[in-house]
Amino acid sequence: MKKQSIAIIGVIAFVLAVAVGYALFSETLTISGTATAEGTFDVEFTSVGTPTCVGFSQTCDADTLTEITEDKNTLNVTVNKLEYPGAYVEIPVTVTNKGSIPAILKEIQETGLTTDPSIKVSYTGLEELKNQEVAQNGTQTFKIKVMWDQDSNQSSSDVSFSIRLNYEQKKA
Repeated sequence: MKKQSIAIIGVIAFVLAVAVGYALFSETLTISGTATAEGTFDVEFTSVGTPTCVGFSQTCDADTLTEITEDKNTLNVTVNKLEYPGAYVEIPVTVTNKGSIPAILKEIQETGLTTDPSIKVSYTGLEELKNQEVAQNGTQTFKIKVMWDQDSNQSSSDVSFSIRLNYEQKKA
């Protein structure tokens, strides 16, 4: 029993020695600080180029066909009565990243488009821009085409709609 007590006392002494040794050689490191990130996110419609009009007898200029809203985030398009099937108006548009944060185009929102099946709206070059970074002061260009379907038997109607491009911050 004496040997057993000595063994137990020895194990307890060993555990205490290891604990004290660990405490002597361990250190606590505390790090504190503040991180601040600043930047602006501002992608906007900046210009509308000279439209191409085929089969459109009204005034064919950017001021008549389009309007960039005051906040520069929405482009309103109005095309009054195309003359015959296959007639179209094609409008070049430029978008610029005026902010300091790189942006990526995620989607286009189209609102107010009439449900006239004879009128087709398409975008040239926009699909290629999706998921491409627009750096600070960088631009992206694409074309909007409003066309009276060539195979349509219906008469053309006035077309008025708005588009908004949804960008998001580029992820690191």
